[in-house]
Amino acid sequence: MSSINPTQEQINSVVELFTKGQMLEAIDKLEVLANDFPEDALLFNIRGACYAGLGQKDAAVESYKKAALLKPDYAKAHYNLGGALQEICQLDDAVKSYERAIALEPENAEAHNNLGNVLRELEKLDAAINSYEQAIEINPNYVEAHYSLGLTFHDLGQLENTVNSYKQVVAIKPDFAGMHNNLGNVYIEQGELNDALKSYKKAIAIKPDFIEALYSLGMIYQEQNLLNDAIKSYERVISIKPNLAEAHYCLGDIF
Repeated sequence: MSSINPTQEQINSVVELFTKGQMLEAIDKLEVLANDFPEDALLFNIRGACYAGLGQKDAAVESYKKAALLKPDYAKAHYNLGGALQEICQLDDAVKSYERAIALEPENAEAHNNLGNVLRELEKLDAAINSYEQAIEINPNYVEAHYSLGLTFHDLGQLENTVNSYKQVVAIKPDFAGMHNNLGNVYIEQGELNDALKSYKKAIAIKPDFIEALYSLGMIYQEQNLLNDAIKSYERVISIKPNLAEAHYCLGDIF
């Protein structure tokens, strides 16, 4: 009696092609296997990943849908379907797919985080915050979830909560220059210039040619009447990006 599922060797041969980036070859092999094993959800899930790798988003959606239909308790297929639906801006359906994946695998931090991203796109910000917080509860070091949570708090104008989330990011990933810069920007919004100054300096220490941080640093120095320091910052900006009109204007304003 023949098996209703492909052998592990057959699956591995397809996965190897996928891993090597040989998507078309993998799809060709999957089509043959799908003819022999039409009820195997894994084959359609892998095919969805191949189509996604090729940028064929609609085909990826259809493959993931087929996998989820064949095996309704296949959490990974629902998760992948959620991502593919998000890619084609079918956001309400993406929410349902992520929710289904979470119902099957409640400890999937990535699914909670991605659900939060979709909810944020739908401007359901309180629900997005809840999803990010659940992701962080599962994985306290989940940088992307802390970052997205901070962005959502910022959308709501909750600057103190934004700062706390961004601080979590840099505590986990101290070399994240962009987040030190973002933290500085929020401090500026709060009127906390000294804290902003420290954050921009950290960003520049990590990435010396960070134009945005250098420019913001110059503006703070200028605001505090530390003109020599402001001049150095603006001159550094101009040395990196000579055509940045704002830096030339600020430098000229000092002179």
